[in-house]
Amino acid sequence: MATRCCGQWSYRQAADTLYELCGIRLSPTTLGAIAQITSAELAIKLENNSVIRKAFQTAKGRVEFYADGTSIHIRYQDGTMEWREVKVGVFAKREWGASAFPWEWNTRKLPETSAVSAFAIIGNKAEFQEYCQSERRRLGVGGVSSTVADGAPWIWSLAESVFGKTDECLDIYHAAEHIADCSKVLYRDTETATAWFERMRMKLLSEGFSGIERELLALNGLDDDKQKSVMSLLNYFRNHSGRLNYCERLASGRVIGSGQVEGACKNLVGRRLKQTGACWRLERANRMLLICSLLYADQWKGCWNSST
Repeated sequence: MATRCCGQWSYRQAADTLYELCGIRLSPTTLGAIAQITSAELAIKLENNSVIRKAFQTAKGRVEFYADGTSIHIRYQDGTMEWREVKVGVFAKREWGASAFPWEWNTRKLPETSAVSAFAIIGNKAEFQEYCQSERRRLGVGGVSSTVADGAPWIWSLAESVFGKTDECLDIYHAAEHIADCSKVLYRDTETATAWFERMRMKLLSEGFSGIERELLALNGLDDDKQKSVMSLLNYFRNHSGRLNYCERLASGRVIGSGQVEGACKNLVGRRLKQTGACWRLERANRMLLICSLLYADQWKGCWNSST
């Protein structure tokens, strides 16, 4: 109970909640110590956890992989502090939904995920890649049907190293943000900029890179700043040209957004580790990330009850 509370709230809030709900009085410092010890025990229980593995393997749907990063405040032994990136990975299983047209991209109803497994660490790409490999083996994941991400090069590189070639998809919301930024440079009038943005987004959804390229290259008579913005947008999509198959994915009922990992960054990491004034020791942060990952993926019971 103490460790679970610590994964949901700050140590002080966890102490208050534990007392109010259970009548157990522990200091925030004691709760923090309990959480750190228990996290190490949970890591051992996770290594060969047949309950969680079976639940993931028997869940319906195909495996999708998502990855992203967010930063938290870290304090070192010498008193120095800095923001460090937390790399977050998510395996999700989901059945494909009904076929949809490009204009239905944000109104269609996708099936709910049947299983989710999340993990997160503060570390470099190599460390995160090793962690990703261990999580893949732990769940018995041979490969993934697709990788959906925000466009950071390290994510595509990592996915290929771990799973081999996958069906890669650039998150539609991040793609649209780049179009919106360009529209504001091209048009001062908000209404005109919005209309151009919506038309270009639909071109992207229906035709992928070929549609965007044709539209951008057709723009003539631009001043230097506008031309620079257009070429920047074109180069951005050119670098992701093989990841813009939105029309095909919509037609087959697949996801085109990385909301699964965006939610993990917000709810797994942000809600607990990015509270106002929070500053973490590196080891403590990584151990808390394990607790939060289990709670986020609803794997707490399967891990806690393990006899490993």
